Amino acid sequence: MPRQILADGMVAEGLTRMGNTASQTGAVAIIAAMITPALLLLGSASLVASALIRMARVVDRARVLAAVAHEGTLDKIGVTTHQLRSWLESHAQRARYAERSITLLYAAIVVFISTCLSIALDRATGGMLSELPVVLAVSGTLLLLGGGGYMVAESKLSGAQISEENRHAVAQLGNARDSATGS
Repeated sequence: MPRQILADGMVAEGLTRMGNTASQTGAVAIIAAMITPALLLLGSASLVASALIRMARVVDRARVLAAVAHEGTLDKIGVTTHQLRSWLESHAQRARYAERSITLLYAAIVVFISTCLSIALDRATGGMLSELPVVLAVSGTLLLLGGGGYMVAESKLSGAQISEENRHAVAQLGNARDSATGS
């Protein structure tokens, strides 16, 4: 069976009538190497979608609270000026966390695309750029980690904010019940 030594020093056994197995093996190896960054890219895109949804919720709720502040109808939702200010500041912080997360996750997407391209470029240059895909992949992973970290911070703040709003609502219900019964 014919043997051929590939550019990376590997030996390809047997050439077929369908073409040069060595060049097909090289192409398959390049594509296989590009799959991992592509999967990380998909994960990043999924996290971006989640972060955008969370950002939209923060913005919607902040707009409702801002409208209450502008209209001066604090009694409509039963809050003091201090409570409303606190809730708006909390929403602003959540929005900053979500925005930072989105920025880092989009950057991770760009870096993972660059990683895929750098793998092909490394192969095209005969391995002269072998460190570039590794550096890019690690950079993209760190960006992904940072974006995820900001989403964890936003989620924790969201949980604390929901707890505060629930405590306030329960207290309002207690006050309404007490005034209705005359206690």
